[in-house]
Amino acid sequence: MSSPQRRDERFSGHESFVCRYGWLPKLHQAILSDPLALKDEAQATITLGIGRNMVKSIQFWGEAFGVVEGRKDGGLQPGPLGRLVLSNDGWDPYLEQPESLWLFHWWIATHAEVAVWNLVFGSANYSRFDRKNLISGLGDRADKSGKKLAASTLEQHVSIFLHSYKREDSASDDTSWCPLQDLGLFEYVTADDGRTIYLVGRNAPLGLSSRVFLFALIDYFARQNSTTLGLSQIVHGDFSPGSVFRLDEFQVKSLLEGIEHEFGGVIRFVDTADTQQVILEHAQLPDWAECLSAAGEELNV
Repeated sequence: MSSPQRRDERFSGHESFVCRYGWLPKLHQAILSDPLALKDEAQATITLGIGRNMVKSIQFWGEAFGVVEGRKDGGLQPGPLGRLVLSNDGWDPYLEQPESLWLFHWWIATHAEVAVWNLVFGSANYSRFDRKNLISGLGDRADKSGKKLAASTLEQHVSIFLHSYKREDSASDDTSWCPLQDLGLFEYVTADDGRTIYLVGRNAPLGLSSRVFLFALIDYFARQNSTTLGLSQIVHGDFSPGSVFRLDEFQVKSLLEGIEHEFGGVIRFVDTADTQQVILEHAQLPDWAECLSAAGEELNV
C-alpha cells in the first residue's frame, strides 16, 4: 500500500484572514449550487456575503479543511469532509457539534500541508512556546525546504495560526472568531519578562468523540501502511492522533475503550505485560471510512 504524494508546504494563501464562523457551511452550499461560484469574485461576494478580498481566503480554508476540492474545469466540488460532515445527510450540516471541530482540526494538521500546522501538530515538541520561538522554528523549516521567505510572511503565518485557536480578549463579535477557538487547545500565560507564552493541549479534549478518534486512527493506520501499531506510536508518533489531539496515554486508552464499545470489532486493543498494540480490522470498517479512500488514502492493506 502506498501513501498519497504530499504537496509542498504552504506558508501563505489565507490572505491574512482566519477562517470565520459560518464560512465552511456557506462555501459548501455555494459550490453545490454552482461549482464555479468563486470564479467571479464580484459575484462570489454577493453569494457568500463576504468582502472581495476574502474570496481567496475562504477557498484556502475550504480546501485546507477538506470541505472543498478542485475540479478539472477550475471549479470546486465537495471535499472529503464536505461530503462527510456538511452534506444534507452528513454528520453536522450546520457545523454545530464540537466533534466536527476536532475532525477539521485533524484534517488541517494532517492533510493540508500548511507549514505552521505541520510544525506544531506534527509532534508534541511545540507544546510551550512564544511567538518569537514559533517564528524562528517556522523560518528554519522554510530554509530547509529551500524557501527564502520574508520575515513579514512568517510573522503573518504565525499570527493567523495563533488567532485560529486563541480568541483575542478584545474581540467583541464573531468577525474574528474561528471555529477552532472553541476546542480550548491553546492557553497563554505571561512570563516574568512580559512575553506571552502559549501552552498547547493542557485541557481535556472536550467534545472529542469516539467516532472522530476512530476516523483519525483509521487515517493514521493508512498512512503508516499497517494494520497493527504500538500504543506508544499512536500516542507519540509524528502526526499521530496523540500528537495532533495532544493526548496522553491514559486519554488514548480511554478513547480506544470508547471505540470498542461503540464500534465493536473495528479495533482490538492488546494490552498485556509484554505488548500494547492496536489492531485494525479492515473488514469491519464503518461505511463513512470510504471518504478517506476518496481522499487518496488506501485503506485495504
